[in-house]
Amino acid sequence: MKKSATVFVIMLGLFSFAGSKFKAYVGYDKTVDFSTIKTFAYYETLETSVADSSPIHEMIKYLIIIKFKASGLKQVKENPDIYVTYHTNQQADLRLDVTMYSYSYSAGWWWSPLWGSGMDVAAYTKGTLVVDAWNPKTKNIVWRGVVVGVVPEDPSPQKAQKTIEKALDSIGNEWQKQLKKAE
Repeated sequence: MKKSATVFVIMLGLFSFAGSKFKAYVGYDKTVDFSTIKTFAYYETLETSVADSSPIHEMIKYLIIIKFKASGLKQVKENPDIYVTYHTNQQADLRLDVTMYSYSYSAGWWWSPLWGSGMDVAAYTKGTLVVDAWNPKTKNIVWRGVVVGVVPEDPSPQKAQKTIEKALDSIGNEWQKQLKKAE
């Protein structure tokens, strides 16, 4: 129970970082003909998702399904052209900032130079959301979208949802571009 609560808090915050503080990356298999992809099914990956945190898991799952439907694909229960799922991860990191670096002269009767500098060290948590689409027959990934950002210490559910939407928009736009290229 404690693990579920901890994972819930971590994942709630995972995507609550400000929109300007995340990076999206997209990759795809250049040998795949995306014009043949018409249907998809959501595939549960319990080990690498936040399934222990039901509200966040359901929100991410729902938003992914909405994005794929918006791209013109039809959701089916059997024999999809692709399966779609997501994975999450978080890790601690450090940021080092040099501050107050200056060269000046003192105000005394002699003019000797003064050097001043400092360093701020800040620990933070980096969160990652990966959305995968793969061919069920070959088991090869045909498309992957990744969003990486800073996890805040105390996010609200509303902020988390808005940021998850922004993150999925950024990689979802790339999915739609890929489909349009195939037409």
